[in-house]
Amino acid sequence: DIDAAVKALKSTVDVLKSNPELLNAPQLAFFKEYLESLGATIPGSKPSASAADKPAESAPPPPQQKGPIVEEPDDDEEEEKEEPEEIDPDVISRDEADIDPPQELGEVGKEASEAEQEAAGDARAAAMDAMGEGNLELAVAKFSAAILAAPSANLLATRGTCFLKMKKPLAAIRDATRALEHNADSAKAYKLRGKAHCLLGDWKEAVKDLGTGQNIDYDEDSYELQKKAKAHVEKEKERERKKKEREEKRQKKLREQRAREMAESQAGAAGAGFPGMGGMGGFPGMGGMGGMPGGMPGVPPGMDFGKLMSDPEIAAAMSNPKLMQVFMEVQQNPGALMKYKDDPEVMGLVMKIQGAMGGGGGMPGM
Repeated sequence: DIDAAVKALKSTVDVLKSNPELLNAPQLAFFKEYLESLGATIPGSKPSASAADKPAESAPPPPQQKGPIVEEPDDDEEEEKEEPEEIDPDVISRDEADIDPPQELGEVGKEASEAEQEAAGDARAAAMDAMGEGNLELAVAKFSAAILAAPSANLLATRGTCFLKMKKPLAAIRDATRALEHNADSAKAYKLRGKAHCLLGDWKEAVKDLGTGQNIDYDEDSYELQKKAKAHVEKEKERERKKKEREEKRQKKLREQRAREMAESQAGAAGAGFPGMGGMGGFPGMGGMGGMPGGMPGVPPGMDFGKLMSDPEIAAAMSNPKLMQVFMEVQQNPGALMKYKDDPEVMGLVMKIQGAMGGGGGMPGM
């Protein structure tokens, strides 16, 4: 019937579109001449006399090359441009956030002698005086002497406070981290490290450390800083959510555009066929291209080639350039198939064709 003929013809055309050089095969000479008589141009061959005599205006226009997919921004995308990241004026650059060389941190677990403890006490007192006078460099030097003599969590956290006032948060973080090695429950060390993270703009880490310090020992100043850090974290989350949403929309738009182009291409292939062929509506008298004169490679005389190509697996295989090359080679030399006897891809196609032929006939050379 006409539907079966059209379906078989479409499968055949799909194969020819993937491998247009197949139209130059002797078995398809009648088909090639018919196409040329309608004004079609066959790649890799000279047009027949009947086609050459046709006026130039009857020749089909060359196919237009499709360029890459171009995204055209719409109004929604224009309105959803990424908001610039809010920069906190208190945040400083990491390039300026440390001292060189790094400070001495002392020894964890050191048992200081009585003399060392006395020296550390004197150094601490001098450091506190310098700190009160605003001489932070001298305060750091005195705290460092005390830490080397008799290190403790409190000394380290207090020196870290000096580094924080000097806008050296990376040095402050080192002191706070070492202080927590001396005392894992030091609220002062946690809050110091949280404040240092705020100066660096590391808001998630700041929220974590300030929260831990507040759970140990609550104070209003740390609470206000913690609220500020949490607000920045929420803004970052919202910015990431919108960024992800924009990317998902962009990807969806690309998929839809590709789907439209593919649908248009398939519709054009099914409805238009070869230029000037009036949609290839059935080819009166061809009977679904059954039993092409001379036979196709591996298809014995009388075998309905259209029916063979209606098998989706065979049609897909025939669109494979490698298999089509083998197919054309065997067409010229049937015995050449033997060298592919260990190729599972080729032999798989052979088995499919044999199955479609009901197990009879076989492929050339088999």
